[in-house]
Amino acid sequence: MPIARADLFNPISGLAHVALAVSGGSDSLGLAHLARRGFAGRLTALTVDHGLRPESAAEARQVAGWMAGLGIDHEILRWQGPKPQTGIQARARAARYDLMANWCAAHGVSHLLTAHTLDDQAETVLMRLARTTSLDSLAGIPRLGRWQGIVLFRPLLAVRREAIRAMLGAAGQQWIDDPSNADRRFERVRIRQALPGLAAIGVTAEALAELAGTAAAAAEALQRAADDWVGQHVRHHDTGFCIVPRPALAAQGEELHRRVLARLIARYGAGERPEPSELDRLNHWLAGPLGGRRTLGGAIIALRHDHLLIGREAGRIDPTPVAVPVGGEVVWDRRYRIKAEAAALVRPAGMVAGLARRKDLPAFVQNSLPAVTTPDGEIAVPHLGLGRGVAVAFCGGAG
Repeated sequence: MPIARADLFNPISGLAHVALAVSGGSDSLGLAHLARRGFAGRLTALTVDHGLRPESAAEARQVAGWMAGLGIDHEILRWQGPKPQTGIQARARAARYDLMANWCAAHGVSHLLTAHTLDDQAETVLMRLARTTSLDSLAGIPRLGRWQGIVLFRPLLAVRREAIRAMLGAAGQQWIDDPSNADRRFERVRIRQALPGLAAIGVTAEALAELAGTAAAAAEALQRAADDWVGQHVRHHDTGFCIVPRPALAAQGEELHRRVLARLIARYGAGERPEPSELDRLNHWLAGPLGGRRTLGGAIIALRHDHLLIGREAGRIDPTPVAVPVGGEVVWDRRYRIKAEAAALVRPAGMVAGLARRKDLPAFVQNSLPAVTTPDGEIAVPHLGLGRGVAVAFCGGAG
């Protein structure tokens, strides 16, 4: 079936410049071709070289050549440093989005387009259906999302992969097949290979995508109620924590209660929402007689007499210093947008010896603040009144 192109890019029609995530696979190359024809502004394609396979650098250069042929600007972003031995797909995904979001922030680009298709949506819903019946999970991949303050727009969510490949074939465009897409060690690959058999009994990719749409509409209504509650009751602090009144939270129903906590843990923790089962265990603890604190999603949830305090778990922050790029701006730990001199290094304040304690901050919150070492060796922690020429603004996680 031909791709209906007319309105794919309507939500971004007023923008002057957007970025495209282009790996070299068929979906992302299809996105580049369609955006070249359907978007009037400037396009920059971003390719991440993970360095996970020997051929990755050559593949990134091949993508650069294809983009040049389309008249699209292109940048190769490299994932530096040691690579994890476990959870490689999840870690690589996070690294990829971090690199692209930082590039967007440094170049004043508000929107990053990704090539998720209807097939990706169906696979995601089926994977989640095997584990949960949560509306939020079954809603699958949203058309619009955020990463480090950058808008993620997925214009191809209603487009089948076979239609994209037919379009590329007609244009004489080749693509790169990542061998991990056939590796049955990965759950998504097993689900992808199972889908054709399910279609024979009516469980089609289109039906699964429709289920995602229905679940998303219901989840969005509940999320609006949770957002309203957060706006009325939660006190936010630009030092990276919030205060939640316990009696008001306890009075809410289970679904709203869970969404409030998920949003706040994502915003003040590692940037991703916890699983429903994890939130259920947290709610059980909150309802019990014990005090103290718990950790979840890279956040600390501290139980006080009449409120909860939610902030970043400093021990979960990557201790590797992050260098401010030439543009002078970087998003650090997915929470803070930092403007500083190029080559300044950012790390957790808890790693800097001799810092005086700010008495109105919990110790774990202060330890999670960004500390910037300027090229001349000065330590700047703006939240503690230290240093000059460094600007820090909280931008939160995915919450």
